[in-house]
Formats: sequence, structure tokens, C-alpha cells
Amino acid sequence: MLEKIEINNTCISCDSCRLICPENSINTDGKKYAIDQWSCVRCGICIEVCPNESIKIIPQGK
Repeated sequence: MLEKIEINNTCISCDSCRLICPENSINTDGKKYAIDQWSCVRCGICIEVCPNESIKIIPQGK
């Protein structure tokens, strides 16, 4: 697997990332957001639109 993309606890649940994801890889239970690592193509759009910088790339092996 490539690097992992995670949404940390500074997420304010604004829904910007989920709405813009071209692969619909971001899911929510209404409070917490998670990225489906298998369907995510690592385009980085979610990282760019996050107003709180809550989405981070975690290098492989860390």
C-alpha cells in the first residue's frame, strides 16, 4: 500500500473533503470522518480543501 492518509481529531466535520473526493473515499458516521485507504487514489484534493489542516499523509512504514 502507498502512504496512508488520515483525518485527525482537529476535524470540524465541515464535510468539504467528503463532498469533493472524486472517488467517494471519505465516509462519516455523522461525527467522525474516515478515509477508505483502498479506494483513495491519493490525489490530495481533500488535503487542499480542509480548512483545519486535519488531513495528513503518513509515509509508509510509520
